Amino acid sequence: TIDYAKEYWGVSVGEDGASDLPPPPAINDFIAAWEQHLSDMCEEIEACKGAVELVANLAKHHPNIPMAIATSSRESGVAKKRKRHETTIFRHMKTIVTGDVVAHGKPAPDIYLEAAKRLNVDPAKCLVFEDALSGIRSGKAAGCYVVAIPDNRFSKEELSTKFEPIADVVVEDLTKFDGSRFGLQCMDK
Repeated sequence: TIDYAKEYWGVSVGEDGASDLPPPPAINDFIAAWEQHLSDMCEEIEACKGAVELVANLAKHHPNIPMAIATSSRESGVAKKRKRHETTIFRHMKTIVTGDVVAHGKPAPDIYLEAAKRLNVDPAKCLVFEDALSGIRSGKAAGCYVVAIPDNRFSKEELSTKFEPIADVVVEDLTKFDGSRFGLQCMDK
């Protein structure tokens, strides 16, 4: 509300209702600025807790199981993320499918179906690790098994109502993933 804007942002409003705020940007300018902001952050993105170890151990103990990244990010953003994670994660990936190469983004199944196709693996034999609800829905729609790693800002109620009914497994972070259910040895003992 305008009262909130006045109190917290220092916005002043004249008697005619006009404020001293500049007009909002055109939608295309806003989208371009947002995409640039996301692109600028790509080189700073940290791997999910346990991801480096999980990928390394899967590669070590199951070298014949191909791995892929299926991300909504654009190829340009992935190239920036790759700089930071090439030697730890990306080197183990057989293929990378980005959001700009599929017709429909998550939650549609396209990105996981494309990844499975590139790996020459039946989607029903794929194991997806996802942190976003749209990605969890995408993996399930593709017919894959899905392990959810929700953001820790979700409440227990949100986990039980949004993630647990859809995902096959929900873990706090990837160090908690037990691959034995899927016949995988994921961590060195």
